[in-house]
Amino acid sequence: MLLCMDFSGEKVNILCVENQKNNLRPISTTAVASFERGVVESLELNVSDLGAYLRSKSGKVKETRVSASLENTFHKILIMPDMKSKMLKQALETEVIKAFGNDYQFKHQDLGEVPGPGNKVNKKIMTIGIKRNRLEELSQMFAGSRIKPNIFTAYPVALQTLLEKMGLLSEEHLAFVEIAHPRSRIVIFKGKEIRVTRELSLADKEKDTQISALAKDIYRTLLFYTESFPNQQVAKLVIAGNSTTSEILEDLGQKTGAEIIPFVPESIEGMKEIPYIHPGCLGLALVKPAGFEFGFVPFSIQEKRKTKKTLALSSSVFLVVLLVFALIISRLSFDLKDLNAFQAGTKGEIKLREDRLKELALEFVSQSLEISQPPWSVILLELSAVVPSGVTLKSFTLKKVRKGWQGQVEGVAVGDDEITSLLMVEETEKNFNQSPIFTGVKLTKKELVGIKAEFKIIYQLKI
Repeated sequence: MLLCMDFSGEKVNILCVENQKNNLRPISTTAVASFERGVVESLELNVSDLGAYLRSKSGKVKETRVSASLENTFHKILIMPDMKSKMLKQALETEVIKAFGNDYQFKHQDLGEVPGPGNKVNKKIMTIGIKRNRLEELSQMFAGSRIKPNIFTAYPVALQTLLEKMGLLSEEHLAFVEIAHPRSRIVIFKGKEIRVTRELSLADKEKDTQISALAKDIYRTLLFYTESFPNQQVAKLVIAGNSTTSEILEDLGQKTGAEIIPFVPESIEGMKEIPYIHPGCLGLALVKPAGFEFGFVPFSIQEKRKTKKTLALSSSVFLVVLLVFALIISRLSFDLKDLNAFQAGTKGEIKLREDRLKELALEFVSQSLEISQPPWSVILLELSAVVPSGVTLKSFTLKKVRKGWQGQVEGVAVGDDEITSLLMVEETEKNFNQSPIFTGVKLTKKELVGIKAEFKIIYQLKI
């Protein structure tokens, strides 16, 4: 079963689908998708009730997808020079930090080429990010459950997938409005570009029975869009949400002059028994993970996956080595048994040879292990001496090269402030340079993450 959860509103919106295989086909302006087995359930939950719900689904859910709210995400269209992927990523990171700070994980998508000055060609890049601390908070919600999210993404990205599958994304400008108490949301698209995202306050029904204030707020957002993108107007409004009324649809149609498209997924075959399906959750259900570009993973989960991968690789290598030696010894043993069968008169001599071959095999194993391994005790003692207090090594690797052993360490320095952390990295580099067993020391990475300083050092062994 596929479990989709959207945290864009006051409550958690949840959608369960029987399986991950779904056939998508535009049927009409109100028909979105046709699932092979249909939706199991769609509901809203308070965050406090999420733990009990996850426990009730333990063992049934094979994949989980989560989208975060608008206020914890950003989107930005950037025009960048055509350059190599590594340089482009660094340039994008600089632009994102300038605009939003360094508190976000972000990913980007190439939207094609645009003319540049002279004969040059630039690239149009869409960047989308989620706050790191919000990703960790969402991850912690599932810490006590067997259910772990496979994909974290942003609410506008889920809508982009939904509208693309509906066949509504084109070069025409389209706004998706979700109307729900106490907050509503509007996201404006042009093709795959996410251009505007905004939270809207929903008027009190007792004070504004026609919900005209909300319609005016949506209309003002569309005017702001026209001012930001001159001569470009929104042609279609897709309206969703369990607080949508016919009065709102009529009022919006009169004020905006755009084509109004109600989002009515319950009219689709396989969804008729479900009273309401959240659009963000439905968009998550339609995502194809293989080609999905905006799936985020919290750093804490990345570190756990890296550790598991390293342990699995080490175990595999160790088992392969053991298997090779076992086959060698087994082969030698079979050969000796054959000789014993054919040369019964020389049993004593064969016995001596067999014992000697076993000794040689053990000597060979011991010698191979000594030659193929560096002096770990000396290296580890020296590492403990050169790493100052407050600096932690996250990884330590060695590999055999033609001139000896080449190694790499990655670590993090945690000081009282950014300057102290950077000084601690410099002290670590200095200690490596002064060490009697390390040579060719190079500091290849030094960057701040908050007050912490992450670094990478490569070196060679003199021994």
